[in-house]
Amino acid sequence: MTMTWKKRGLVLALPLALVSSELAAQPDAPRVVVPPASSADPPNPLVPPGETERMAKRKVELSKIQFVPGKGLSLESADGDFKLVTGLRAQFLYSVEHVEEDEELVQSFSVRRGRLSFAGNAFGKNNKFKLQLGFSPRDLGTQNGAPTTSPLIDFYWDFTHFEPISVRVGQYKVPFNRQNLISSGAMQLVERSIVNSEFSLDRDIGVDLRTKDIGNFFRYALGVFIGEGRNSFSDNNFGMAYVARVEVLPLGMFDDLNEPDFERGKPRISVGMAYAFLDRANTNRGIRGSAPADGGTTDMQLATADISFKVAGFSFLSETIVRDGSRNPGDDVDDMGVLIPVEDSRDGWGAMMQVGYLVPRVPLEIAGRYGVIRGDEAGSLSDGNEAGGGASYYFLRHSLKLQADYFRLWGDDVGLGDDRVRVQLQAAF
Repeated sequence: MTMTWKKRGLVLALPLALVSSELAAQPDAPRVVVPPASSADPPNPLVPPGETERMAKRKVELSKIQFVPGKGLSLESADGDFKLVTGLRAQFLYSVEHVEEDEELVQSFSVRRGRLSFAGNAFGKNNKFKLQLGFSPRDLGTQNGAPTTSPLIDFYWDFTHFEPISVRVGQYKVPFNRQNLISSGAMQLVERSIVNSEFSLDRDIGVDLRTKDIGNFFRYALGVFIGEGRNSFSDNNFGMAYVARVEVLPLGMFDDLNEPDFERGKPRISVGMAYAFLDRANTNRGIRGSAPADGGTTDMQLATADISFKVAGFSFLSETIVRDGSRNPGDDVDDMGVLIPVEDSRDGWGAMMQVGYLVPRVPLEIAGRYGVIRGDEAGSLSDGNEAGGGASYYFLRHSLKLQADYFRLWGDDVGLGDDRVRVQLQAAF
């Protein structure tokens, strides 16, 4: 059998060999030659200068690959023109609340926040970006079990070619009140104050001019926003939001967007003020809130003043916010065809004060807060109060921490308020 297969192979191979030798013997046989690619080819005059080099592959600098707790995994090209930092953060919240009006005790256990973030720069160190996605039910918002908004939380670019002035464009937190600008992952209590919940402008889509540091003591932001809030894509009647914020740090720059004083160092202070004008706002709280019952809009002004002070593990945070609105009545009617009465604007003010102290040589912090909301007599804003405190144990600062707090919330009568206990675990990497 073996000899048979060898013979057959020999029979098949001989004609092929003969054909090959015959072709080789013909001197005029055509040959196809593919010239090798040359890096010395002259540049195409139609291509913009430098474009080919900018679009070329970049090597990743292995020595720059690192993991920073709380921020994530960092990759960077050898020339520094490209950088990517990835991060994950989760908050697991358990709460028990006693509702005085219903005389009911309720509990909940949820993933309060579930965030995935990407940050870095592209095509140069002066083109910086941040993308943050949220996947928890509260991040997405739900109605009848279905999400009501996109998981997109932040997506913006910072162009810093003309420092100290930079340009930010995209969707991000409006530069208004301090506590809202502080990340939800950098707080010393489980959640922000009721003042922030009522008066904050939160996130919007827009553009601003800002400075990070002038003379090691001053910075500002001037912005124009679409005024429709997070993930808006509908048509707009040119009713925009205009915002200006200034901050003075007389003792020098420091991390004033981090509530605890992890540095435990010398005195530091930051004072901020901001003003916002919302032209024909579609919701009763400005960028956030619900549409007025009559379907109209509101010309709204807001102003805030805040302060952050830190020294040797002690921290103090306070802010006051005022809101005043002028209604533009709508023409919505009820089921009977009757014109709905004009809803009053939510005019009033709010103030909060928060203190915290990190125990020496121990990663334990005790903190407390008091907040008030007062509505004008002619407006629709109701009075509100909160008082409480809690403790945080920082296993790895904000990267891994366990927090617990208790708050009493009430309106006109402290005896008719609600009690709330919360425990939250945060893990970020």
